[in-house]
Amino acid sequence: MRKIWQLALAAAMSVTLVACGGAGASSGDQGATQQQEDQQPSSVEIKQSPDKYTWYLKQYVGMNAASVGYESMDGFRRDAYGAGALKIVFVADDGTYIDPGNEEQLKNYVVTGQSLDPNTEIKYTFEVDSNGEEYDSLVNSQSIDEVVLAVNKVGEDSSGSAKLTSINPSPDKYTHYVRDYVGRNLAECGYYSLSGNLTDAYGHGYIFFDIVADDGSYIDPEDTAQLAEYMVAEQSVAPNTEITFTYTTDSEGNEYSNLVSQQSLKSMTLRVTKAPSPEYPVGEDSASEGAN
Repeated sequence: MRKIWQLALAAAMSVTLVACGGAGASSGDQGATQQQEDQQPSSVEIKQSPDKYTWYLKQYVGMNAASVGYESMDGFRRDAYGAGALKIVFVADDGTYIDPGNEEQLKNYVVTGQSLDPNTEIKYTFEVDSNGEEYDSLVNSQSIDEVVLAVNKVGEDSSGSAKLTSINPSPDKYTHYVRDYVGRNLAECGYYSLSGNLTDAYGHGYIFFDIVADDGSYIDPEDTAQLAEYMVAEQSVAPNTEITFTYTTDSEGNEYSNLVSQQSLKSMTLRVTKAPSPEYPVGEDSASEGAN
């Protein structure tokens, strides 16, 4: 599992740097489905960013997975957009774990679908100092936190690509929408938090997962290798369900920019089933192999 110290680092970075795809019933599904139906993706001209607040999503379809973004210090795959970055989640049609940090594995896959259309607008707000002056590079909130990419083996027919759900952009830091985890490998559904749970970040807040295996097995949320053996079959809260946040205030009633006091949803259940065996060693097994 991604180590707690990596989580702590990521949490610190979120304040200073930047603050599973099933067939859910969503009005945004049409765009994502269309992307997957295009067997030979045409070139799309991506709009130029007019300012530091507005960016536009790239076309990822047709790219080799190893060419998408970079492995960040928190262990996730990310792609930079201006002063911020989007988390990249790879989803194979059979739920195989795609290790975001394993370049050799990624080279074997090509992107065949994306959960949000190219040129989808990404909006940022920025932190301000004690005088109300805005920082140039410290993002406080962003309308899109992640994009899910369906992948297939290079050279294979992409007609069976994972079906993806378009998740509504966040209009502000007070509102986010539940992601679609169905079809994702469980190891790509979040991180192991200091609370001892599998957790996924939503803006300045987070959601805890209760994991239920179809065979009743105990799944250790800290064991990445075990998580990689499962894929999500069902989630208890529908994709695009609204989550609202309120923020803590100081003694003068001024709102802190990133300290959540309440949120409308704190946890959800993921029902999981066995996925294909990982193609490469995962977690501690991977580290041990690298040392030999």
